[in-house]
Amino acid sequence: MSPDPPEIAEYERLDEARRDGIGEEDNPIPLWFNVGFYGCIVFGILYIIWYTLLSDWSSASMYAAEVSAAKQEYAAASPAPAETNPYHGDAAAIAEGAETFKTICAACHKPDGSGLVGPSLVDPYWKYGHSDKDLFTTVAEGRPGGMPAWKPLLGTDKIWKVLAYVETLPKSDQPGVGAPGYAAPGTTAPTAAAPGTAAPGS
Repeated sequence: MSPDPPEIAEYERLDEARRDGIGEEDNPIPLWFNVGFYGCIVFGILYIIWYTLLSDWSSASMYAAEVSAAKQEYAAASPAPAETNPYHGDAAAIAEGAETFKTICAACHKPDGSGLVGPSLVDPYWKYGHSDKDLFTTVAEGRPGGMPAWKPLLGTDKIWKVLAYVETLPKSDQPGVGAPGYAAPGTTAPTAAAPGTAAPGS
């Protein structure tokens, strides 16, 4: 007795009989399937054209909108910095500012403010202005040439207190480090500019 043939479904061949009554018919694909299939292709092409060329709806635009909204919320929650130092003459604030100055600022400006790596803070020469607002901007946001932005580390109050302390340092009318006309010991000083004019690093 011969073994049964393997049970497989295959395309019907004219030269062979059906196996187990299974045959592959050559019926047309249903219309609804073709409509859905090609409709998806057309929809995908139109969507890509609309999304990339005709619409500004994208992850980039959504991100930009969220950043803009966050900045507005931050601006509303954070009042604008004061135009003048709120700690003028405040002994407790000046004492706190002195500690911060000695810890952080003295390394570049020396404990007496006469300047070392950074410019002198006690002469009359200022490159970026010496109003309260100018000085706050210099410390908070930094300046080109080596002055870092200290606001992220110190915050607004500590910067104002440091500036209140700097006001109390003994002043000099002689050009200091970074000022026009300043000469290091043992060198010849160039012609000094008028007080209040731009200095390289003040």
